[in-house]
Amino acid sequence: MLHAAGVTELLSRAALAVSMVAVAAQSTLSYYVKGPRCAKWPLWFQVQRDTIHRAIRTRPEEQPTDEGIEQIDFGKVAAECRRWDLPESKLPRDIGTCRRAAIRVGEVPVDAPAAFGGTGPAERGLMALHAADCGSGGRREIPYELTVPAQMQGTAGFECAPAAEGERIILYLHGGAYKLGSAASHRGLTGRIAARAGLRCVTIDYRLAPLHPYPAQLHDAYIAFRYLVGRGFAAGDVVLAGDSAGGNLALALAVLLRQGGVQVRGLLLLSPWADLAAERASIRRNARFDFLTAPPLASPLSPARVFYAPGRRLDAEMLREMAHPLVSPVHADFGGFPPTLIQAGDKEIIVDEISQLHANIVAANPDAAPGRHAYECYPDMVHVFHQFLSLPDAQLAIARAGEFVQSL
Repeated sequence: MLHAAGVTELLSRAALAVSMVAVAAQSTLSYYVKGPRCAKWPLWFQVQRDTIHRAIRTRPEEQPTDEGIEQIDFGKVAAECRRWDLPESKLPRDIGTCRRAAIRVGEVPVDAPAAFGGTGPAERGLMALHAADCGSGGRREIPYELTVPAQMQGTAGFECAPAAEGERIILYLHGGAYKLGSAASHRGLTGRIAARAGLRCVTIDYRLAPLHPYPAQLHDAYIAFRYLVGRGFAAGDVVLAGDSAGGNLALALAVLLRQGGVQVRGLLLLSPWADLAAERASIRRNARFDFLTAPPLASPLSPARVFYAPGRRLDAEMLREMAHPLVSPVHADFGGFPPTLIQAGDKEIIVDEISQLHANIVAANPDAAPGRHAYECYPDMVHVFHQFLSLPDAQLAIARAGEFVQSL
């Protein structure tokens, strides 16, 4: 017998399903009557974009304000995120095979004062997280998936250690606004990038907000990097990659490592979330195109605030903290930055901050060789369009991403 909560859940899902059918019908009709919203959009993509947008859209008038911030239950927010988490993605065996494993945090040596000292708003949190791991005996684990491209099976196995001297490896950090996603949700994308690059790939399941706010994700990424080094990979043979929030995390990790004198092989950034403290014009300009939508910074449920400091009122001090390069890497010192490829779509709501990120990197490296810091902006494409694997531009971008990583 269903309880009242179960009935409410069923009714809610039924209402959403009916709404999705209506949106799909309206989108299809619009496509045939008015033509595609963007020239490069096939019908299936426009319908999928519209249904996703409808499912995740937020209305400004429905957003809570800081006046009622104490009434927000962030445990329920986390539960809702898990309820609508990104689905598992399949990886065809002719592309690659992945296996799950875990990093035992206690087995990864970390010199916390040297690694985390002088990191601004992250320092206290990073030191506290390190102390908590030490206090628990280092029993915490960071799950990960190791992907082996089909063409490497037989020469490189599922042991996370170099199969040959000088082997390079990808450390991939998934997207999802720091509150969604997993290695499994990005398996189809990471597997294809790894196959195109001819390299193995480690994708970690870092801790998610709001139950684990900043800098838990940076802490996990740092430990994962140190784990790879401890397993025998040279620091300069690790390629950092990530999409959306994972692009933010890859950048932040590169900045953190550079503070300690460590330079990675290169970075691959897909629609990176580069600035958490500002909202640029493309948020409004591309609202009718991108599936991505989010409450503004003024809302306590803004993804940036849920990630950085859930439950904290927004003020000038908080904005200054969120503009720190380890939170918003667009503001980092990029002098001598390693080879980087940034890919984005010109119809995504954060394309302006992505363009600014690339401009800042180029400006800081006037003597860099052509193509060392590259930016590809794909017409008519939306946020992390790479995940829509049937799109021709997604296939092209993934191929070019793999070629870039292979060339490093």
